[in-house]
Amino acid sequence: MGSKSEYGRSKVSRRRVLRSAAAAVAVGIAGCAGSDDDTPTSTSGPTATPTATTTPTETVTETVTPEVPNIEKRTIQRDKAAITHINSRVSGTVAWPELTTIYPSDVYGTWDLTSGDEQIRFNRDKTFTITGENGDFQGEYGVRQGARIILQTESGGTAGYDYQRADQGETAILELSRNGELAGRYERTSTPDIEVIDAVQDAKLRRDESESAGTERGHLQNGATGSGFIVSPDGYIVTNAHVVLADDDPERLLYQHLASITAGAIRESLAESFADSGLTNTEKGEIENTLYDKLMDYYLEYSQLSGVDTEFNALNGRATPDDDIEVESWSAEVRDQGTVVTEVDGTPTWGRDVAVLKVDQTNLPSVTMGSAEGVETGDELFVIGYPGIGIHDLFEDREQALQPTLTTGIVSARRRLNSGINTIQTDAAINRGNSGGPMYNSDGEVVGIATFGPSDANIQEITFGLPIEVATEMLAGLGVENESGEMDTAFDDGLLAYWRGDCETATEKMETALELYPDHPYAQEYINDCESGDAPGQG
Repeated sequence: MGSKSEYGRSKVSRRRVLRSAAAAVAVGIAGCAGSDDDTPTSTSGPTATPTATTTPTETVTETVTPEVPNIEKRTIQRDKAAITHINSRVSGTVAWPELTTIYPSDVYGTWDLTSGDEQIRFNRDKTFTITGENGDFQGEYGVRQGARIILQTESGGTAGYDYQRADQGETAILELSRNGELAGRYERTSTPDIEVIDAVQDAKLRRDESESAGTERGHLQNGATGSGFIVSPDGYIVTNAHVVLADDDPERLLYQHLASITAGAIRESLAESFADSGLTNTEKGEIENTLYDKLMDYYLEYSQLSGVDTEFNALNGRATPDDDIEVESWSAEVRDQGTVVTEVDGTPTWGRDVAVLKVDQTNLPSVTMGSAEGVETGDELFVIGYPGIGIHDLFEDREQALQPTLTTGIVSARRRLNSGINTIQTDAAINRGNSGGPMYNSDGEVVGIATFGPSDANIQEITFGLPIEVATEMLAGLGVENESGEMDTAFDDGLLAYWRGDCETATEKMETALELYPDHPYAQEYINDCESGDAPGQG
């Protein structure tokens, strides 16, 4: 890491490549289009009259003037190699006993004894009434594992029955047995108006204790993806704390994944019955959420986890479906992190949601960090990151390409959180996956960290970033300074030459950048453009 004087020169150099790019390109153009007449012009004395001569016909070559990129284009070309895709992953093996589902709704309704004068009614509120030859009874009942009904009368008497549904066509039959002997066979004569959602809410998940029940096992993975940005050539990366699972319990994350998979499978298995139920998509979602909650309770109580491991990876640049993402990405270590949520006077609010990662790499590209102190409402702003548009499962699903994207907007407000952090509100799109990515001002300096949106999904075009000072303080605590290195200087010089159409210099500088950082994801493209005639000013 360089000294303070080296750091100062590096930072100025990085800013200069953006601020003076337009002037640099213009100067390059003027130098190429200068006059061929080197004869000095006299400002005094007599003016000679030239002798008339025949002017030969000359071939005029049209000069193509390269278009000067705007600040957004200059910044993303300079920095996109320094914008990283972060993947945080928890894995482990889980074992759980087979479960059985008890649906009390199976016994709801009025049941008449098929060979006698007796009627039983089971209500959804867990009350029952019995009328018949032996008198009238009422009380509360419960449906238990093993298909048992426990009746408790108001007088304090208790009786337990094994039950079995033995439907015959469209007729529902309920058989009650006691001590292995049939106590009564009943036909349902009245069915309460029970919605599918109510039946699912009343359902109970229990451990299957039958002799044939076994133990199920599976390998699980869960986690998060987001964006980050490199701040020093030796591999320090800034992102959000929630991207690296700062407030999450790894074991609970695995249980959540298992519950989500199972709930989805159950919903799919019920899809046929849903088709005729008239349920809306909202109601179907409510059913799945209810199943998810019940499954979470079951797994937390009965399952066991082993081999739980958490790992973090960072991938810079881009990747195609042919690349092995796990091989291409760098293993990362969390060096410091804040909290996603904090409490102020007993009320939860967004915290210092920033984390610093370290990868074992050198000569990396880095961004230029500025300050959010001068950022005001109405200022232009743009965000670069990896929105989760078809790439959320990229470490598993290889159908989509990975590349950083840019969104633009303005600062719509500065709002102070209860935690005291003065956030940057913007209408620049910050989608899932953008979290942890850099927010730039109109000078191409990082002034914020894309972090969160409003909890109300109906509110659109309002997103928030944390000021870069939150990261600056954390980096200072680690002794890390934002700086650029020799590779960045070569790459920046190559960009300036490329933009003004000087392919000889551009190629030379880009080759130097590749010598220092062979895995640079973009330097070769500029060399290829120059060789193919696609660079600015060519053609």
